[in-house]
Amino acid sequence: MIPFYNKRIVILFLSISFVFLVLFCNVAKASTFTDTVSGIINFVSTKIVGQIKNDFCKNYILSLSIGEWKDGELRTNLGKRFCISYKVPTDLTNKINQTSLLNLNGNSNISNPELPKTSSINNPEPDIYMTNVGVGGGDLNVSQIIMFTNNARKDNDQSLVDLKYNSILSNIAEIRVKDMFAEQYFEHNSPTGDNASKEAVKNGYSYITIGENIALGNFNGSKGIVNAWMDSPGHRANILNKNYTEIGVYAMQGMYNGQSVWIATQIFGKPMTGCTSPEVILKDKITQYKFSADSILNNIKNIDTELKTISAADTQTYNTKVSERNALAGLYNNLASEIKARVADYNKEVSAFNNCIKTL
Repeated sequence: MIPFYNKRIVILFLSISFVFLVLFCNVAKASTFTDTVSGIINFVSTKIVGQIKNDFCKNYILSLSIGEWKDGELRTNLGKRFCISYKVPTDLTNKINQTSLLNLNGNSNISNPELPKTSSINNPEPDIYMTNVGVGGGDLNVSQIIMFTNNARKDNDQSLVDLKYNSILSNIAEIRVKDMFAEQYFEHNSPTGDNASKEAVKNGYSYITIGENIALGNFNGSKGIVNAWMDSPGHRANILNKNYTEIGVYAMQGMYNGQSVWIATQIFGKPMTGCTSPEVILKDKITQYKFSADSILNNIKNIDTELKTISAADTQTYNTKVSERNALAGLYNNLASEIKARVADYNKEVSAFNNCIKTL
């Protein structure tokens, strides 16, 4: 849109300054001076001021129709005062652009982003459960468990990236392990219904996908527990899942059903931060523009109905209505083009987001 203050205003002030300069330097030549001043004033009034008014009024009508200018604003008040008799530029077509109309109503549908996963979708059966095992075995070390997990990924598929340590996921793993000891259960869902995905929400970890491996018993150190997970199909699938990018681990020794055992948890995740969500503001703007376009189109249809009832002899009324319709048609076509452009931008954002959150 053309701003209210632009280069034409600068030209206007320079022209006025020139007028006063001529007045000061040529006061003795009254007759010639009067003609000169009259010509300059006429030029400034018709060409410069008139063009500034046309630009402002065109901007005023369009901005008011789509709700960008509100009642009570200075620019709106100026528009109401100076644009009452605004003449529609002759370059506006008196026909609605049928291509714009067709595209606006038929081919400008807004795509919808896919919803990210909101629950733990990768919780294998907790079969890493060793009963009747003595206290022997090795201590479990979180850093080593992560290292051996990444080694297993590389050993099985060189294309898999190393899982990065995430402190929030480790905090979730700690909560899960301590809860299992406290409540004496060994499941992905606690007796109260808590699980890894709910803990992720509580701890502010926004994710696309999340999964959990758990193990209970005594193992031959950190490598031994990773080997046990790899020997279980469901847990192996979690470790080798190419969609995961982050990991958190916690292991703790305690009493479970009267035995001294370890409980360890791996939490895998792909954070939402890696995917840019579509702009909600842009979608709201598109909806607002479509509403305004529908309103303008209804006004055009009403004028079309009125034109059919106006007598052919009443050329003044007829021409006034045609000019009004021309202005609305121009606004509608401009708005339709704007909507299509913004819809295209929004759909690109949605497509990029949907591709990002896909889990294969």
